[in-house]
Amino acid sequence: MDKFQEFLEYLKENDIKKAVITKKENINYFLEKYPPNFSMIIFDTKKDTATLQISKLDFEMAKGYKNKNLDIELYENFESTFKECNGIEDSLPIRFLKFVKDYKLVSKKIEEMREIKTKAEIENIKKAAKISDNAIEYATNLALENDNLTENQVAAEIEYFMKKTGSIRPSFDTIAISNKKTRLPHGMPSNDTVKNILLMDIGALYEGYCSDITRTVILNENIKNYSEIYNVVNSVKNEAEGNLKAGISVKELDLIAREHMGEFKEYFIHSLGHGVGVEIHENPAISSKIKEDVILKEGMVVTIEPGIYTNDFGVRIEDLYLVKKNGFEKLSNAKILEY
Repeated sequence: MDKFQEFLEYLKENDIKKAVITKKENINYFLEKYPPNFSMIIFDTKKDTATLQISKLDFEMAKGYKNKNLDIELYENFESTFKECNGIEDSLPIRFLKFVKDYKLVSKKIEEMREIKTKAEIENIKKAAKISDNAIEYATNLALENDNLTENQVAAEIEYFMKKTGSIRPSFDTIAISNKKTRLPHGMPSNDTVKNILLMDIGALYEGYCSDITRTVILNENIKNYSEIYNVVNSVKNEAEGNLKAGISVKELDLIAREHMGEFKEYFIHSLGHGVGVEIHENPAISSKIKEDVILKEGMVVTIEPGIYTNDFGVRIEDLYLVKKNGFEKLSNAKILEY
């Protein structure tokens, strides 16, 4: 059953006559490609149809989205769009609630559907991953060959490279930080000169699907602690990979990684990973702190990203994986340096 029919069946089973989808990422999910700037999808269970509503500005472009599951029509006004609607997302802007009376939330169902990727979605993620693989290898070589780059220059080079090679835009704000700033998991680049150690966390966006990869590059191998911590993080990542497959719980996988860190586990201050798709952070969260445990399933796309953050510097290494029955397929394949 395709995703349009699955969602229509869900609406019928829950007595939802009409659902209006406005969140761009959810529209992207149903289209399996980047949506028009202004668009909504209307699911009508009476007519058993799904319709993409778009503005005049995007009508010509939107003709290419029409298929056996989806009609295209011009948007007229919000009042007519939401007429008889009783199924909405929890992200619906509050200004639209005046058009809706009694309603049920459909977001949880869409989130559940988004966890398992279709073949087309996997291909889009693979293409995004290839772009970010090449970009991070390019930036690594750039940093190793130049000793007067700023963090902003590295970030700009990465984003320019990804755009040139097919990315719509970065899938999140590019992280390119060095020296003591690497101890900040979400540190932002500045005009500081890159020195000693460089952490780059980047992602591309292809047809609305994200990639996510992190590499840490040691620029000054004379500082002993850098390579020691780096090798621990890399070993933890390899240990997590060895246990990654359908059927393992996210809590167990996270705890395996933490135990493998030994004395350094107190410096691992975030979850082991997360799902990736039309958003950079999707279900499932690979964490031992979540309330309800989740079992990884075949077809999920997740990251593994152990990190250690001391008072002086941080190291994180991250890759993207497609969960399979007896293991995984690695979707990001940029070289991991050895020290």
